[in-house]
Amino acid sequence: MPDSSYHKPVDSSGHRPTWAEIDLDALAANFQLVKNRVGPDVNVMTVVKANAYGHGAVACARRLEREGANWFGVALPEEGIELRTAGITRPILCLGGFWEGQAELCLQHALVPVVYRLDMLEAIDRAARDRGIVAEVHLKIDTGMGRLGVRFDEVAEFAPQLKEFKNVRIDGLMTHFAAADDPSCETLTHEQIRRFHDAVAVFREMGFDPKFVHLANSAGIFAERESWGNMVRPGGVLYGLWRDILDPAHRNENLRPVMSLHSRIMLLKWVPEGETVGYGCTFEASRKTLVATIPIGYDDGYLRGLSNRSHVIIRGMFATVIGRISMDLTLVDVTNVPGVKLNDEVVLLGESAGQSVTAEYLAKTAGTLSYEVTCGLGSRVPRLFVEG
Repeated sequence: MPDSSYHKPVDSSGHRPTWAEIDLDALAANFQLVKNRVGPDVNVMTVVKANAYGHGAVACARRLEREGANWFGVALPEEGIELRTAGITRPILCLGGFWEGQAELCLQHALVPVVYRLDMLEAIDRAARDRGIVAEVHLKIDTGMGRLGVRFDEVAEFAPQLKEFKNVRIDGLMTHFAAADDPSCETLTHEQIRRFHDAVAVFREMGFDPKFVHLANSAGIFAERESWGNMVRPGGVLYGLWRDILDPAHRNENLRPVMSLHSRIMLLKWVPEGETVGYGCTFEASRKTLVATIPIGYDDGYLRGLSNRSHVIIRGMFATVIGRISMDLTLVDVTNVPGVKLNDEVVLLGESAGQSVTAEYLAKTAGTLSYEVTCGLGSRVPRLFVEG
């Protein structure tokens, strides 16, 4: 994969002509939209975990840091170290915490871990004591998601035990919404907000003074003003993914998609009526059919669930994916594309000539979420970073 400084122009000579374009100006615009929504008194932690949802963490973080992101959110210390190695200087929160043996690593690279078990606190306290410092951590409260965090109804018993860790400061308290995007789960969302604020009050009553309190993910930012606290954590909306993660009543169509996915036709052939193509004989030509072979497959992240169902854009026209998507190749019916020829560009995700294939469309077609569409883009697909 090219490094994060690799830019257009797109020249596929000498390489497989399959690539993703990452529009960093669109990323910046989406960040500014979030920043303007929450106002100057609320910090924005831009979530760049999972390689920035498949978009390229280093390049995205560099642009977001220039745009004024206050914090970065990653899942793993390894992801935080990658950003530090690339020169990112803003605070980085490891949302998943850290593994055994990584406490010192977090301190070495100035990573702030999320904690939710006493043994994690013991480890970070010991590592900080050895360094002669006080380590900052964010404590996660489980208010209803049921994954990570100290249960909201066990906070009163858990909090007093933190007093023994003299080299640890609880600098933040956080939780995570289970269904802020779903109006039918509004009761749970409001209950999560209440439980979190009650937990924060318990900590403050016991003498803790966290600088940051944060609840809101992308859906919370747009649907639940009461959840902003003094920091929000946008993820998918930064990358222009919103149609399947925001409550319909709170969507913002000014969000711009950041990723597009492209390839080129590598072979054209006529298939007679009645003949099948692809594995498993799942497509049978109902007429004499012009078939284009495209050099992209499910190992590249073009989901197998799109087989015989999805569309691509060629010469400004929609063309149907036919047959099962293979590991490395995809077939498309181009019979109705006038003038189609070898090496024509194929847009598998994105816009062309007024037509559009969105990540949300691909996700719905394959029975998944838009996040999986972009996160699943394989490492052998180069990201080409575009900015003005």
